[in-house]
Amino acid sequence: MIVGAIVAGGKGRRMGTEVPKQFLKLGDRTILLRSVDAFLECEEIDAVIIGVPKGWINYTKQLLDEGGYGKRRGIIRVTEGGVTRNETMWKITEFAVNRLQASNSDILITHDAVRPFVTSDIIRRTIRTLEASDKKTAVTAAVPATDTILRVDEDSVVVEAPRRIYMMHAQTPQTVYLGTWRKVYKKLTEADREFRTDVSGMYLSAGLCVKVVDGARGNIKITTPEDLEAARKRVVKETVSEEKE
Repeated sequence: MIVGAIVAGGKGRRMGTEVPKQFLKLGDRTILLRSVDAFLECEEIDAVIIGVPKGWINYTKQLLDEGGYGKRRGIIRVTEGGVTRNETMWKITEFAVNRLQASNSDILITHDAVRPFVTSDIIRRTIRTLEASDKKTAVTAAVPATDTILRVDEDSVVVEAPRRIYMMHAQTPQTVYLGTWRKVYKKLTEADREFRTDVSGMYLSAGLCVKVVDGARGNIKITTPEDLEAARKRVVKETVSEEKE
């Protein structure tokens, strides 16, 4: 079984809106539904589980019911997310195990709901790379850094300027075998769960391998009002181009 885990539990405080950012509109679709669409374009996906704030569960289900998914609607589930991103990922994981009877050898594809421009090709790349790897491996999409990355201390003094050729910006999806991921998460301390906010960091802390596949510069994460404005302009431009064709 291959399960898409869409993390949509955040409240989007940096966006400054009453509505969580994953429910804001990009053209005629919400940010969340655009992410869901990419997963449903992959025939390899057997189930999609979305973790959302408790008060938004029914609203999310209504969005999905009205989303025009037809029979594919049946593979989408909604569950309550957590206070943190990691907690939401864990709740989605436990839903997969307890409600869908997912096994340790099944694949979990974690993805931030607010990366609505992810493509089915990127998702497939993570699946194929994981299937060709050791069961203890994780796979993340990433893109090469175009700026110099500086490491600073607590006084904002630069202590290292790593060679850019070795630096990459991590994205999602991040793809793992369910059994290994659960073991890694359970061994983390509470402090680690707060500090290590993505799968890569968790696996590295456990001494495990993380492989990188090509993401895309367009696979942006919508965090701020500026991000949202840029994303909306992109959707308008793409819509105009499609209408001309």
